[in-house]
Amino acid sequence: MVGVSPKRVGGMLTVSQTYKTDKIYNQKVNMTYIYTTTNGTIITRILCMIIGYIKSVYYLITKPIDIVHIHMAEKGSTFRKGGIAKISKYFHKQVVIHLHAGPFMSWFKSCSASNQKKIIRIFKNADKVIVLGYYWKKELAEIIDKDKLIVIYNGVSCPENNSYSQNSRNIVYFGVMTKAKGIYDLIDAIELIDDSLPSEVKVILCGNDLEGNIEKVIAKKKLTSRFMLAGWVSGDEMEKVFSNAMIDVLPSYFEGLSMTILEAMAHGIPIVTTNISTMPEILGSEGVLVSPGDVKHLSDELLRLCFDSSIRANLSKSEFKRVRKMFSQRCMIDKTVELYESLLKRSSL
Repeated sequence: MVGVSPKRVGGMLTVSQTYKTDKIYNQKVNMTYIYTTTNGTIITRILCMIIGYIKSVYYLITKPIDIVHIHMAEKGSTFRKGGIAKISKYFHKQVVIHLHAGPFMSWFKSCSASNQKKIIRIFKNADKVIVLGYYWKKELAEIIDKDKLIVIYNGVSCPENNSYSQNSRNIVYFGVMTKAKGIYDLIDAIELIDDSLPSEVKVILCGNDLEGNIEKVIAKKKLTSRFMLAGWVSGDEMEKVFSNAMIDVLPSYFEGLSMTILEAMAHGIPIVTTNISTMPEILGSEGVLVSPGDVKHLSDELLRLCFDSSIRANLSKSEFKRVRKMFSQRCMIDKTVELYESLLKRSSL
């Protein structure tokens, strides 16, 4: 399996860590994990890529590898991991590309004609391409043989019981803080309803401020007492945030399939997000969806949920049931192992 360094926080790391740590997966699959990208200087990242390529070739030569499972996003990730796919086919291995990119097709269409041809060739090296929803299957059929495309939803650990508490008072946001994730729309929406919200309702921002000015924007709007910047949280810290969350909000413009939304649903937390890509697939007909950039609608929905506990209770119940049925870690692992088995059966014919 080829993925990202543990230092690269985000959905791709979360999914690959699930494979690495799942007991049943590791009983059935003898998996070796390498990564070709990390955080740091350009020199650090180049060295990481070179080491990743060397390890890949070494394992392909020395280990009885059957399948190479490659986690991929857009831009540099496509070309970097595309090289691994090409090398793997040279060694006659089954190649699975696991595509996580939200804005993949918009990026593809912005590329030059020559780069578009390179990208299409990369996917020709794949025996199967995992996509994160039926939205993406339809989108990517423009450039990838539809028979290669298979939908496997990201999976999260789902408890037996819904832990959501109506006494929780926080609005929480999980994700890197960028314009593409809608963080400024969220700040603007809170500004519109700040005078209407109870003083005890806080907005907890969990994630890295990649653009470096979130705190200044909040201060300029005189919302410092409303917002709390928690930084990137995981493990026990994330559980603590979830335990006090009344609403989870992600007003994103681009998503593959949001792990943080699924994790919030597994805690029974009502979701407010945008009607993009796979979000309608995740939440179903009862989900609270707004158009990206529609700050007024976003603020209205947040205010409505804050003051209507019955709506929150219904959303909590339906979303918890939905995530257990469709987006559990068990579903993801089982479908992945089924895919591996079908590839091995095909290669033995």
